[in-house]
Amino acid sequence: MLPTPAPLVSVALCVYNGAGHLREQLDSVLAQQDVQLEVVAVDDASSDGSLVLLQEYAARDARVQVHSNPHNLGHLRSFERAMALCRGEFIAPCDQDDIWHPCKLARLLTAIGTADLAYCDSEYIDQHGERLGRRVSDDLIMHSGRDPLRFVFQNTVSGHALLVRRQLLPLAGPAPELLYHDWWLGMCAAAHGGVVYLDQPLVRFRRHVDATSALGMKSGQHMSRRKWRREGYLGSSHRKWIAERLYLARALHASGWRGSAAAHDWEQALLAAVEERTWPLWRVMWRYRRSVPPWNSFTWFNVLQFHKRCMRKIRRARNDPPPATPLFRA
Repeated sequence: MLPTPAPLVSVALCVYNGAGHLREQLDSVLAQQDVQLEVVAVDDASSDGSLVLLQEYAARDARVQVHSNPHNLGHLRSFERAMALCRGEFIAPCDQDDIWHPCKLARLLTAIGTADLAYCDSEYIDQHGERLGRRVSDDLIMHSGRDPLRFVFQNTVSGHALLVRRQLLPLAGPAPELLYHDWWLGMCAAAHGGVVYLDQPLVRFRRHVDATSALGMKSGQHMSRRKWRREGYLGSSHRKWIAERLYLARALHASGWRGSAAAHDWEQALLAAVEERTWPLWRVMWRYRRSVPPWNSFTWFNVLQFHKRCMRKIRRARNDPPPATPLFRA
């Protein structure tokens, strides 16, 4: 009996002015072991040497194909284009400045089983490639399983760390306009075949000095409250958090996927709480208590803690100005 051929894994790489670290990223992708590989690279109208570098790799390695956007489409639409061009049964989105472990794709391919999406942990490095001594899992409680409602409250699936079945993409469709593609794919996978988390740091995830997210920063590296307030992030954080939860709940409800009815219940309960009617929020939290963060303690305690957190945010949001930045952006 002939052995089953290994499935093709497509790496969807989007590049915009990434020449500084792109070579290191490409070398780590092409060094992947025990996997049949293609690299679909889309340059989003870069003005540095990124496109030339991509073409250099394509000229010497038949696994690399390069596409160039005639004008800048932005991160989300470029990734959607790259993934649409992929031929593999599995797709792995790729940033332009990280470093992959040689066995990243092979281990995710083994881990995914019958699920629709698998993702791994990542360790942080600085802009010079030096390890920061922390992982993403030090900052987040990582999701797995088949509960899309958890993704209304927090995303833990990062594009640079995931492997997804191509057959999921038509189900997901275009991501909602304001939402990151990896967040939407995680929610979609949880609503269908499920999400698997592999507790191994298989990506060195680069943090830059101008990054506005607190992920990966050591204590003492975070912006001071005064600086956050001056730059417009702190003043509207509670109002923005509520608006983001409502946006996610509406998106999940509109999808018609598993969990869509629960998402509608959450939306209505949050709106009622904003109007100072708190009983619907209590009722919904208890009904869907297994979906309530922080997921690392007893269920009843989670409900009490999360209700307290929500009400604190709602009270403070009443005095907040409108958000100074777009939803889901720092």
